[in-house]
Amino acid sequence: MLQMMRDNAGSWIIKILLGVIVLVFIFLGLGPDRNSGNSIVAEVNKTVISWDDYRLAYNELVEGYRRQLGGNLSEEMIKMFRLREQALESLITSELMIQEADRLKLRVTDKELEQAITALPYFKTDGVFDMALYEALLRQNGLTVPQFEAQQRKSMLISKLRSMVESGVLVTDGEVQELYKYKNTEASVRYTLFDPASYADVTVDDAYVAAYFAEKGEQYKTDPEARISFMRFGRDDFGKGIAITDEELADAYQANLDRYQTAETVEASHILIKVAEGATAEEEAEARKRADEVYAKAKAEGSDFAELAKTFSEGPSAKDGGRLGAFERSAMVKPFADKAFAMTEGEVSEPVRTQFGWHVIKLAKKNPATVKSLAEVKDELRKSLVDEQAEADAYAASENAFDMVLGSDNLKEAGETAELPVIDSAFFTRWKGPEAVASVDRMRIAKDAFELEVGGVSDILEYNGTYYIVQLIEKKESVVPELADVKERVQADALTQAKAEKAEAEASALLALLKEGKDFPEGTKVTESPLFTRDGKGADALDRKVVEAAFGLNAAKPVADEVIKGSGGMYVVALKEKKIPNLDGYAEASEALKAELLSQKRRDVLSKWVEELRNNAEIKRDPRFAAGDSE
Repeated sequence: MLQMMRDNAGSWIIKILLGVIVLVFIFLGLGPDRNSGNSIVAEVNKTVISWDDYRLAYNELVEGYRRQLGGNLSEEMIKMFRLREQALESLITSELMIQEADRLKLRVTDKELEQAITALPYFKTDGVFDMALYEALLRQNGLTVPQFEAQQRKSMLISKLRSMVESGVLVTDGEVQELYKYKNTEASVRYTLFDPASYADVTVDDAYVAAYFAEKGEQYKTDPEARISFMRFGRDDFGKGIAITDEELADAYQANLDRYQTAETVEASHILIKVAEGATAEEEAEARKRADEVYAKAKAEGSDFAELAKTFSEGPSAKDGGRLGAFERSAMVKPFADKAFAMTEGEVSEPVRTQFGWHVIKLAKKNPATVKSLAEVKDELRKSLVDEQAEADAYAASENAFDMVLGSDNLKEAGETAELPVIDSAFFTRWKGPEAVASVDRMRIAKDAFELEVGGVSDILEYNGTYYIVQLIEKKESVVPELADVKERVQADALTQAKAEKAEAEASALLALLKEGKDFPEGTKVTESPLFTRDGKGADALDRKVVEAAFGLNAAKPVADEVIKGSGGMYVVALKEKKIPNLDGYAEASEALKAELLSQKRRDVLSKWVEELRNNAEIKRDPRFAAGDSE
């Protein structure tokens, strides 16, 4: 497990594993200690939220959205989702809740913290808390144990406060019955669809297209573009001439011997008889008695330890016959590990007491520590040393080049003087990057290039072991193009609008007739839907907007107020039938509905409570953020 983590330390697998935990803290606004940076992004009742806090919250929020969207998160989407504001407001809310918890003298004990962390599945191996896994996961994601535990303590403190605020929320049977009726009311409609695509006779002239472009021109704006010159220093360019001596191989092997060693492991199964925290002496004695009985059964001739585990074990591995697989000594709590590693293969232990209860252990196999010889790893090690030296040489060359061009306002001329190759790119956008750069580096170099001023030279930039020095040569701002340059696209969009306008005009005429109390005229194509519920059950492919409109209709108002603009076109909708349910299915659904309603009411109460905290707080934000409160 640990070797897999080492191999994938920077991979999405580990980041997602920890991200599940970290994002909880980020959305609660938990980051580094307050006052960790000199710059202040906000103050909450005179308590500082630093830019370091904000950057961590913002970056984790962006990464969370990026994972959800499969990596497709543009700058425009960041603005649309208001992620910058979200990150800051989450930090402010969190700080307010921490302050309120302190005022109410709420605390999280060390024991509560320990129980919460050891229960997290991300830190378990075969269902048992794994200290080595815990420390390694945190380390590989830039957190120390004290930092993580401080974050977890804050998270738990906020959870305690939320529970206290929400504890008084109740729901009545009458409310649950109303929700049942609301969810299970059915409706059916009669409707006519005017599909703009069917208006093949509609055309647009140049005047219409010009007027359309004059109104909608902003949506055709070009993306900003940039052009750069750059020096590139790649590991591959420096590795060919590097020779590694046998002595260097031997030294590197000895220096990194732990990479080629496999620690001693054992393979074992166990049966756990749990003992609750704070158990009485009688409960402790009863658990020990049961453990002794299990031990006796396990020692009996012909016994099947796996079947006994399935029957008697109260641990998560019971369903697997108590099997824990192979584990290192450090992976288990000390009393368990000391006993397991002292046993012989096939041996069954007497009950062993740990913080979880009494364990009866059966040792299946011992796997001695191993170490790969130099001969076995020579080729792998040589490549690693060559790559390491090549990257160091590439960086040294980039530093020398940077010193030579420092202060120059023309990277290309400075490069020619120093006899260093300089590459000119074509224009590129922030989202595509320069084609002259390796595809894996394009987006990152584009981001850094767009942050430069025209004529500015970057620091040494490193992407995937390759080093760049970049000068921004020219930048084209986003502009509305000439109509002639985008006429074909504009013409197509204008035609789509003209067809939609005609469809809407005809739909509006029909709607006016229905509002006068008349029926759909003869010859009109009218579709009658089956009965459906608010959540669309039974509606088949009916447009969601039509479904929503149906439940706003009744006998007094049988026709929708407006033409409904759905994905398929323009709908004119009239109620056919509305059916209020009886309570025949209520008993079966009531518990789930009660839980749903209780959850919603708790969210509403918490939201109003947080709003009140904000209204009574002194909150100051950096002027670059739009104010979210009126203080």
